Amino acid sequence: PPPPRASSSDDNGGDAVGLGLGRRDAIASVARGAAALAGGAASGSGLILPASSTPPAIAAVQPAVPTIKLGGGNLEVSRTIQGYWQLAGGHGRYSEADAIQNMEAHYAAGITTLDTADIYGASEGIVGKFMAQQPKATPCTKFCCFRYLEEIDRDQVRTRIKKQCERLQVDKLPLVAYFWSDYNVKRYVDVALMLTELKEEGLIGEIGATNFDLKRLREMKDAGVPLVSHQIQLSAMDQRPVQSGMADWCAENGVGTIAFGTVGSGILSDRYLGKPAPTKEERNTASMRMYSKTAERFGDWGLVQELLRVMDAVAGDVRSSGRGAGA
Repeated sequence: PPPPRASSSDDNGGDAVGLGLGRRDAIASVARGAAALAGGAASGSGLILPASSTPPAIAAVQPAVPTIKLGGGNLEVSRTIQGYWQLAGGHGRYSEADAIQNMEAHYAAGITTLDTADIYGASEGIVGKFMAQQPKATPCTKFCCFRYLEEIDRDQVRTRIKKQCERLQVDKLPLVAYFWSDYNVKRYVDVALMLTELKEEGLIGEIGATNFDLKRLREMKDAGVPLVSHQIQLSAMDQRPVQSGMADWCAENGVGTIAFGTVGSGILSDRYLGKPAPTKEERNTASMRMYSKTAERFGDWGLVQELLRVMDAVAGDVRSSGRGAGA
């Protein structure tokens, strides 16, 4: 996933404010959304779901993974995206060869788009080695601003973007998702416009945002930043972008929504249906710790179980109707 959302003393919470829904309202809201997705509405929703970190089994005949153009831009991506935050650490030991093999397996299964970031440790470099083998893949990365925000200038932005091109072994970055850590330093629009200049020069294909609030998304869009996507946490346990109106604004303004955390590191799966909450020992990765907190924000474990039962019932209906052949 992207970095944590920015801080600000004047933050109006417009990015994803929870509405304090009651238990029944929360479950009903999720059930309505799940029913819509099961009925095929996902193809028009603009949501792109990040892939599991587990390599899929490669069958003789692979199902096609739909593609979609991001927002109002020209970049076409697979609707499911491979995510490589895990290569930054905090998820156990791995070998570079195994990581690249994982990318190959997902690509062969039709998941042709990869997600990484400049702050994900070795991730960009490893994705770049895969790109050298499979140049038709689409690597999406991020441009994250945490330090010395007052000092960022055009030369620094250009230098960083060129280094990202080198690490990913591409002439142009297909998508750069922009992150700004502190809204009290009011230069986020200025730097976004510097990225826009590099898009015009051809170093960047499309510009997106990640973990911004709605107020700042509007400011950037009004300033002429050609945003095509916004990457945020969104799942059955975390509906804040929908509840706050952000998802509607994005849809109305040609900004595609890229959702991460959609299965909550496996919490939103039959692995935990009818089971106790993840133990301290099971919360042994950065992902599981983060999404365990998401589950706690959603409600007590009983409410999570209620949600899982609803999701299981919807999945059963989809399978029995033939809409999810092989699922």
